[in-house]
Amino acid sequence: MCLQLRRALYKAMAIAVACLAFSAFAADPKPPAKMDEPMAGKMRKPGMKQSDVKKEAQKKSRAMKPKIEKEEKEMPHAPK
Repeated sequence: MCLQLRRALYKAMAIAVACLAFSAFAADPKPPAKMDEPMAGKMRKPGMKQSDVKKEAQKKSRAMKPKIEKEEKEMPHAPK
């Protein structure tokens, strides 16, 4: 009796794990953003595309890099 109950429990657990694993693998990840589409939202400028934001962020990062490196060198190091 106990052996049959244990086998049934193992089968139920195996089925549950298989269902969870299958659902995790079957879920589609979020598709990548389409950079050529116009931006959504109120903060956008007319004619602005999604890729424009990324380009502007990279441009600003390049401009700020020397300033950030200079500040990092001037900062005192924390004791270990």
